[in-house]
Amino acid sequence: MNATKKNNIIDEEEFKKYLLKPLVKYSDMPTEMGNDAVDIATMAIDKFQSTNDYESTSALIKNSLDKKFGPSWQCAVGEGFGFDISCQQKYLLHLYYGRVGVLCYKS
Repeated sequence: MNATKKNNIIDEEEFKKYLLKPLVKYSDMPTEMGNDAVDIATMAIDKFQSTNDYESTSALIKNSLDKKFGPSWQCAVGEGFGFDISCQQKYLLHLYYGRVGVLCYKS
């Protein structure tokens, strides 16, 4: 058995994978809706992560939210953006997944 596994020490890459969990910065959604939206966002980011195709990622998130919670969702995905929006109450989610930020809201 290798010494690193024997002493329960993991390498840096395994540690980064362990810490790669969505960090919800702000959400005013009901708990169940928020959890579903976070799952949809992380699935979409994972799907397009290798190509960094943020346009396809945001389109997938928007279409999934439209199907699940009704129309008129907006979604922005990227690295390093700010926002100032008006939206419906109880329909806003801002999260980070790794270095990628996601903003979803219903207008």
